[in-house]
Formats: sequence, C-alpha cells, structure tokens
Amino acid sequence: MNIIPSLVEQTADDLFDRISYLSPYYHQFQVDIEDGIFIQNKTLSIEEFVAYTKSHLSVLSPSLIYDFHFMTQSFEHAIEMIDRIKTIIRIDAVFVHTALHPNYFLLQKTYPKFRIGLVINPEEDVKKLDTLFSFKTIPLIQLMTIHPGKQGQPFIKEALQKIEQLRNCGFRGKIYLDGAINETTVPLISSLSYKPDVLCPGSYLAKAPEGELEKRVNFLSTE
Repeated sequence: MNIIPSLVEQTADDLFDRISYLSPYYHQFQVDIEDGIFIQNKTLSIEEFVAYTKSHLSVLSPSLIYDFHFMTQSFEHAIEMIDRIKTIIRIDAVFVHTALHPNYFLLQKTYPKFRIGLVINPEEDVKKLDTLFSFKTIPLIQLMTIHPGKQGQPFIKEALQKIEQLRNCGFRGKIYLDGAINETTVPLISSLSYKPDVLCPGSYLAKAPEGELEKRVNFLSTE
C-alpha cells in the first residue's frame, strides 16, 4: 500500500510547514480544503492556497505532487482555482464527495489534466452510488473511515467492507483510505483480503513529534 499524507491546516504557512516537515520522506501530499459548511471543520481556503503558491514560487519544490480533497459546497469553484496554477505546481488527483452530487463526467471533460476521484462517506451505500456514477469508468475512489471533520475522530471499522463491495461492483481503479490511519488501524487494514491501494494518514504523520516521525514512517512502509 502506498502512503500519501493527508494534511488539514488552518493557514497556508502551517500547511507548507507540514509539507516541509514530511517532504524528506514523501513527495506526494493530499491537501484537505474544508469550508465549515459541508462539514463543520474549516481549513485554509483554496484562495489562500493559490495566493501562497503564486507568491512563494521560488521556494516551492518542483518535485512535489499535490492531490486535493475538497470538502466544500463550492467544489466547482475550487477546482477552477487550482486549474489556474497547474503550470506552477504538479497536481495529480482531485477528490469530490459523492454527497455533493457532482456531475462527474462534466468535471472529467472540463479538467482532463486532473484525475478526478470520488469520496464515499461511511454511511453511504456502494451499490446505490454505483447506479449513479458507474464506478467502472472512474479511476479513483477514496473511502472515509471516519465521519469527515476534525482530525482525531474514531475509526469506523465497518467502512472497510466497502473495499470488497467496490471490487464486486467491477471497480478496478485505485482505492484510497482516509481517516484514523495509525499504528492501531493499519495492522487491521493489512489483514484484509481486499486491501486499499493508498493510505492517507493525517495527524499520525503530520503531528508526529520529531523523534517519532521516522519511526512512524518506517512502520507504515513495512505494512
């Protein structure tokens, strides 16, 4: 399983400090943008992120890759904003929640440079969603193993069943797992018959004390 750290920060300065802290170990990061409306938590805005990248171009590492997880009602605007900086930073995947009812194929057609993925919350039904989005045609799906919001919420073990359900629906793209990824839950995930392709640890890495970070990185790399 590959590791892409998930970063939830209130300011652009804090976000890029976290990226700097983790970049000796990882080259790809998932940036969470939360509006305080779709979910209760609120992070830096996409406008703040874009403004920061434009004003700090000389110090941004060209080797880093950014994914975006939009938990915002105005996700179309957010995607439009990052489209404007696709020549400044390397952007790979963009994730939008099925609960926001995106017009997936319009997004895919409008932004062909991005891999557009869908996010499924723990309470959502995979089979029902498959009838709406036709998962066989989608490259990426991210499963939430917590209820979206602030970091530190409890792991929802039952959400892991959705990995097998997706495969049984014919989904052959990559499955990402996001929420309470840590030393307690990773062994459980590793024991599954149907495993995700990518784990997105949040505070387990981003908030790790300096003396603990390398140990945690090594733990994740061996699972």
